[in-house]
Amino acid sequence: MYDEPKHYYWFKGICLGTRPVPNVKSNTSSLANPSSAVTINNNPIITIHTTNSIQGNNLNVIKQQAPGIRKAILSNIDNAIFIARGSTKSAIPVNVNAKIIANGRVDTTQGIDMTKRLIATELINAINATTPSAVSHFVYQPARVTVDNQAICSGIASPTKAACAFTIDIHN
Repeated sequence: MYDEPKHYYWFKGICLGTRPVPNVKSNTSSLANPSSAVTINNNPIITIHTTNSIQGNNLNVIKQQAPGIRKAILSNIDNAIFIARGSTKSAIPVNVNAKIIANGRVDTTQGIDMTKRLIATELINAINATTPSAVSHFVYQPARVTVDNQAICSGIASPTKAACAFTIDIHN
């Protein structure tokens, strides 16, 4: 028999979960607590990277579900902004800048609303530009759109310095 790590729950050689790591308070979160974030010049910074790969067995199913896909992608923006505010209930303004890369073009925007509108437009353009494989003898021709989103948020929970810089790459 091998030594099983003491912080895992094991059953017949299968890991079923983990116990809290010793010496870590279970009621704290490094994301929710700005003082524990990485800081540069006393400015807390958090980087959030999400990748959404949306794949359907045909293009029509992706087109039909475009509103739900758009909402899922835009929720990544909202989540980063909530983190920059320090709380989902906070009304602290967050300065938003974005670089959106899609179909060989690079657009830059400022502001939450404009960023979301441009992402939604480019996502629909990427879905519409997706073409099934040119090989027609395959019955199964999957279609895919990928959205790679990196947010660097600084001034976490600061009433005057909260900001997020997004780099979003949309491709099929």
